[in-house]
Amino acid sequence: MAGLALFLLAFLAMPSHAQTEPLRLDAGLDILERSFNGRLEAYHDKSGLLTREQVASPSHQQQFKTVEGVFNGGYARGAWWVRFQVQASPEEIAHPIEGGWWLRLNAPYADYIDVWWPDGADGAGGANGGFTHRALGGMRAASTRELPWSIPAVRLPDLPDTEPRWVWVRLAGDRSLTLAGGVSPLREQAVVQQELDYVDAAVAGMVLLMAVVSLMMGIALPDRRFIAYAGYLLTLALVFGSSEGLPASLWLQDHPLAAVRLHNFAVCLHSAAAFGFARVLLDMERQFPRMNRVFQVMTLVCLAACALAMAGWYGRIARPLNLMWVVFAACIVPMCAVALRRNIQAWPGLVGYAIYLLMGVAHFAKNLQWLPYTLATQSSYAIGSILHIMAFFFALGWRVRNRERRALALSRRHRARLARRVNERTRDLRQEIAQHHRTHDQLALAFREQRGLLAMVSHEFRTPLGTIGGAAQILSDDRLGLAREEVKKEAEKISRTVFRMRDLVDTLLADEWLQASSNNLCLVPVELAGFLREKIEEHNEGVGGGRISLDLDARELPVLADETLMHIAMDNLLTNAIKYSPPHSPVVVRAGIRRCRSDGLSDDHDDAVPGVCIQVCDEGPGFLLQDLTHVFERFYRAAGVRRIPGIGLGLHMVHRIATVHGGSVVASNASGQGAVLTLTLPLLGSSEPPEARGGSPAAIPAYGGLR
Repeated sequence: MAGLALFLLAFLAMPSHAQTEPLRLDAGLDILERSFNGRLEAYHDKSGLLTREQVASPSHQQQFKTVEGVFNGGYARGAWWVRFQVQASPEEIAHPIEGGWWLRLNAPYADYIDVWWPDGADGAGGANGGFTHRALGGMRAASTRELPWSIPAVRLPDLPDTEPRWVWVRLAGDRSLTLAGGVSPLREQAVVQQELDYVDAAVAGMVLLMAVVSLMMGIALPDRRFIAYAGYLLTLALVFGSSEGLPASLWLQDHPLAAVRLHNFAVCLHSAAAFGFARVLLDMERQFPRMNRVFQVMTLVCLAACALAMAGWYGRIARPLNLMWVVFAACIVPMCAVALRRNIQAWPGLVGYAIYLLMGVAHFAKNLQWLPYTLATQSSYAIGSILHIMAFFFALGWRVRNRERRALALSRRHRARLARRVNERTRDLRQEIAQHHRTHDQLALAFREQRGLLAMVSHEFRTPLGTIGGAAQILSDDRLGLAREEVKKEAEKISRTVFRMRDLVDTLLADEWLQASSNNLCLVPVELAGFLREKIEEHNEGVGGGRISLDLDARELPVLADETLMHIAMDNLLTNAIKYSPPHSPVVVRAGIRRCRSDGLSDDHDDAVPGVCIQVCDEGPGFLLQDLTHVFERFYRAAGVRRIPGIGLGLHMVHRIATVHGGSVVASNASGQGAVLTLTLPLLGSSEPPEARGGSPAAIPAYGGLR
């Protein structure tokens, strides 16, 4: 009993080598009943040096294991040997099918496929043990095949009897090794190839069409998300086309090495495009700065992998590249969920990447041999790609729609504000016209009084003066007997008095009163926190490119200001910072409430009052020390920035606007690099009107140049 138990344990411990059923060459069976599923036995040759005769020896035949489903060897060193049996039905022997039977070997990523079948009547290679050999695979020229199609196929010989015969297949290469297929008549083989070509052409055409549309929209809007999406789609179309061997069967029939390396290059380039598109779509530079650096590194790694793939080293990077895809899919979905919490409009992107996670992970896990090779895992990437690119296209379209809605809402607000301002200006103009009529009446009365004054002066002043002049002439006459010197002396005094009175009258009549015209300020309560968010969002969607950020120290920043002038001031400050800072560098706007002196600097003295301080910080060249005292002068421009377009009115306008509001603006340099402009306005309810603080609502110059 003990010996019997040991025998049974030893028997159970031995590997299973159950005989697989042969593939029957029978036209009455459907294509699935003539497939490889469950009929393959596989053996891994780690050295890759064994010959067919060595593998067929009894010592190696015992190591073949039955394959459940379809064969999936993954990224393996050496070579895989696969064998199966074919058997002709009695009907096939009696009436051979027209065109013969063909062996369909669907192994799209195998570089080398070698097929042997016995050429004799027995199942072991004939009387002389001979075998017929065919060389296929991606590294073999398609022009040398019996059927130069993308699916490798070889014609089986006509079998003389119903005895099963072994067929041996050797698979090797740097890419993922899989094998599916079966036996088919020539017409069925053509139908399978045609269906595959139709599917590949339809998918690649749809992807290319969406890429062209995305590129045109990205240029027209402009929106870099559409341009990045177009690049992602172009690389995806290249992957689809090269994965099924289309370049090798259509354009590179005599250049198999170029076709294989093109596919390897496409996979690496698409990986880089996927990382780059994810960075742009999720705005990682602003929302996930740390992950943005990680994705930048991954993009550079994938670009470096492109060079390695073209050099023929894809076998060394294939497994890490697939693992990187799985990690990428696992990281991107949580980031989409975080973005969704911040902005509900991000849900289409979350749907797209969720589909990508489910389908893409299944495909790459199959390549890494974590999942079995099935029709679902093999087709998961194509199906997932189609679904997720449609979801992304919808996400970008949704973004454009929301952008239009925001623009429409902003336009409506501006239209209402403009209508309100028009009504106010109309009322003001009517008041000015009434005031003008009153002034005209007053001027007419003044002119009448002036004419009366002139007549009175002419009559009342000049007559006595004439009398005085006549008397002076008499006194100066020698015939009166007066001492000449005394008379002349008195006469000269009278003459000087007359001339002085005449000059006084002329001065009174010729005096002109000058009156400077000024604009009336329209002061209303303005909440600067919301105002700044709206203004920064407007610039970020324009020339700002999303690099302007806002840092608020308080939830509410109320001021009493003219809203139109505040728009002009902030437009000048933000545009000034963008124009004089390097491209893609951040611009930070900080706002808060501080106690400030009349010169705008923070202070704790008793004369300091609460004020709203707005700082605009950039990473540009900053100000030179000799320029700091002149930056707010009209038409002044520093020597170092004269190559940049501008006429030097922007900061002067900001200074004038700050002055008429009773505030101030100060220019300084950051501790590292860049300029800092600090605009200070009185807090609502904490200061006197601008006129009482020494400011005057003087005329603001036309909206013009910058620093």
